[in-house]
This record gives sequence, structure tokens and C-alpha cells, in this order.
Amino acid sequence: MRERAPEASAGIPNISQRMWITISSALAALGLVEPGAQPFWRSSPSRVLQSLQASRNFRESAGNSFYSIAEYIAQPVSMLVAAPFLVHKLGLPQYGIWMLASAILGSMGILSTGFGDATVKYVSAYRGQNNQPGIERTIRATLSINTLLGAFFGLLVWASAPYAVDHLFKIEPVFRTASLQTIRISAVILVLRSIESVFVSTLRAFERYGPPVKLNVFLRIIVVASAVVLAAIGRGVAAIMIATLFWSALIVVLQVVAARRVVGSFNPLPTFERAALAEVFSFGCFSWLQALAAVVFSYADRFLVAAMLGTAPLAIYVLCVQVAQPIHGLSSAAFNFVFPHISSRHEAGEIHGPRRVFRLALLSSVGLCLALAAPLILFGKPLLTLWMGVEFAKQAHVVLAILVMAHLILAINIVPHYTLLAFGKVRFVSIVNILGGILSLAGVALFVPPFGLVGAAIGRLLYGPAVALNFIKLKSQFTQSPIRSKEPVLICK
Repeated sequence: MRERAPEASAGIPNISQRMWITISSALAALGLVEPGAQPFWRSSPSRVLQSLQASRNFRESAGNSFYSIAEYIAQPVSMLVAAPFLVHKLGLPQYGIWMLASAILGSMGILSTGFGDATVKYVSAYRGQNNQPGIERTIRATLSINTLLGAFFGLLVWASAPYAVDHLFKIEPVFRTASLQTIRISAVILVLRSIESVFVSTLRAFERYGPPVKLNVFLRIIVVASAVVLAAIGRGVAAIMIATLFWSALIVVLQVVAARRVVGSFNPLPTFERAALAEVFSFGCFSWLQALAAVVFSYADRFLVAAMLGTAPLAIYVLCVQVAQPIHGLSSAAFNFVFPHISSRHEAGEIHGPRRVFRLALLSSVGLCLALAAPLILFGKPLLTLWMGVEFAKQAHVVLAILVMAHLILAINIVPHYTLLAFGKVRFVSIVNILGGILSLAGVALFVPPFGLVGAAIGRLLYGPAVALNFIKLKSQFTQSPIRSKEPVLICK
């Protein structure tokens, strides 16, 4: 039986109690939290801390969450600090070209590494079964698929670069050569990152986030630092991309070494064994469709802004996205461990453990998202003024507020998204994400002509209602379980 704490205050203000009751009631109505679940303050703090400290699963998950957050914030923080200097030295048009090339690299990179979830799913599952041959087979099969996808999209970007520069995007003639060089260098980097992602996903499947995160943090910081140095000595975006290519090649080699240290000796070459490819493809094709939807949400609006409004407005829009994106990105990084962790425990036959992890992660993510979004909504304009100046803030503060709301809605869906993937519901998640991407892209195309950058931000809001369907699916998933967990919500054993 649970101990009942006194109804009097246990150090938690009434407003916090009301917020807990509201959130818990909503989640209980969806069947995602037990009605009347025990809140933080109803347990002895020392007992809670002792339970968490004694939990190996909690310690490992907390460590992985910390590493993921560190990996995510490295580039945004570096960019936010360096942006005023880089915009001043490069100018908005050239900075916009760099952001355009980054969007191309990011979007094509997502498509060429879309089988990463399949790597995490099957490697973590085989790890739970202590099946070393299955782990190696999955790594090599995913490496084959990613290499082919990377080469295909890299060649596509390289070949289409002249047309994109001359006809698709509004780029000033004086920057034509630099734009062409920048986009083609990004095509080469794309192939390298496609290969790297296999080994990063493998390490995450083993819940060893430290090695790949340290390498990626180094890469992101050194790229921004190189950009600052090159801009300071008068070099342009092409030189910045060459430096990025060099550092990316070095990191690929180091990620392979890190993976072999964790997994053990395995053949790091691609395989074309039919059974292995079919297994990975059965899950990965749907995760690739999710990647397509992610491209639509994360990058298609940037391409439309560049095509309809030009690279200078694109620079303003991307800077606002960089401010708002951490709401979703930090949540995604903090709770990325949910996927391999629940997948491994689910495959091992556990029922209560995955459910407890889900509930703790969901409630924590809601609190994190609200804490990140509130300051940007309330103080967006003065923060933009302090960061980029009065004129920039006048053009961007409304855009920022709408983008914050869009990323807040998406961020709250992170834990349900990863949990459904861990349960193998990749087809449902893919359909939902594709629906959201279509709605978002249609909204951007519809609203940019009359409303400009504000219209692009409004289009992003339309992704939220679609992904909210994941909550309904999870209610059904948990209801199917034969036993309802009665454990306290916030204790991981």
C-alpha cells in the first residue's frame, strides 16, 4: 500500500498542485497515467532520491539524456553566440547562402540516414537477446543502405546545383559561384554523414551515448569556430564548407573506432545479404518515410522562403528558427534514450518497466517544454533586440512567437513518438508524420505569399494536430496490456 502524505503543504505551492492535477487528469483521460497517481511531493524526497540513485536503469538513462542534451545544444549555442559577428562579416545574403546549403545538407542528410531508427531498433533488440551475429548483420545491412542513399542524394545535389542556383532560389549574381561551390561541397559531406550515422545509431542502441556525443560536440563547435576565423580573415561561405568537409571526414573515422570499442570486433564493411537487408528494410522503410516528413517540417519551409522571398529574408527566418528549435530539439535529445531503452526492455518481456519509464519521461518532457517556451513567448521581442538589434526584432518578433508555439506542440509529442517506435508501431508513426508534413508544407505554400515570413511560421503550426494522434494510439497500446501497472509514476526500478 502507498503511504499517504498529509494534505497540508509539503513544500509545493498550490499553483503547482493545481498544475499537477490538471496535467494528470488530462493524461489519465487518455489512459497514459494511472488516475490518482502519486505526485512528486507525496513521496519522501529522501526515499525518492535513494530509489533513483539505486536504480542502474535510471542512472544510465539520466547519463544518456545528459549526453544527448549536450550534443544538441553545442551547435545552437555556438551559432547563437557567433551569429551577430558572422552576419556582420558575411552580410545577410551570404549568411543566407550558408543557411541554404546547411538546409540542403540537413534535409538530404535526414533522407540518406533515414534507416538509423532501424539500426537502433534491431541492434537494441539483438542486444537484449545477446545475439552478437544479429547485431553485426544489422550494422552491415544498414551501412549498405545508407551508403547507397548517401551516394544517390549526394549525386542528385551535385548535379542539380547549377539549376538550383540559377532558377530555383533568388540568389544575387555576384554570389553565383560561391553558392554553386557551397552546395556541391555539401553533397560530398552528405555521403560522409550517411556512413557516420550507422555507427552513431549503433552506439545509441547500446545506450552508450558518451562517445558519439563527444565527437559530435567537437565537430559542431569546431565548424562554428572555423567559420568565425575564416570570416574574420575575409573568406566566404565556400571556405567555411571546405573546413566543414575536413572535420566531417575526421569524425567519421573516429566514430567507427568508438563503435568497435563498444560492440566488439565486427566487420565494418557493407553486406548485400538478402535476409539482412530485408529485415532492416521492413522497419527502415517506414522510418525513412518519417524522415521525409521531418524534412518537410524542418527544411521545406526554408526552401520555399528562399524561392519566394530570397536569401536575406531566409537568414531572418532561420535565425528565428534557431531560437525556437531548442524547445523541440532539447526535448528530443533529453528523451532520445526512451527508444532503445524501452525497446530493449520490451523485447526482454517486461511489462511494468517500460510503462513506468514512459510515464516519468512524459511528465518530465511536458515540464521541460513549458519551461523553455514561456520565456520566448513572454520576452521574445526584447531578447531579439538584445541579440540582433532593434530593426531585426521589429521584423522577427511575431515570427518567433508563432515558431515557439509550433515547436512546443511538436516537442510534447517526443516521448509518445519514441515509445511507439520502441513498440514497433513504425507504420502508424510514419503515416502520422507524413500527414503532418503535408499539412505543414501546404500551409507554408498557402500563407507565405500573403503574409511573408509570418505565413511560413503559421504553416509550421499545422504539424501539431496531426502528431497529437500518437497519444490516442498509445492509449490503445497500453490498454492492450494484460496487467495495469500500480507502481508510483516517478520511481524507476
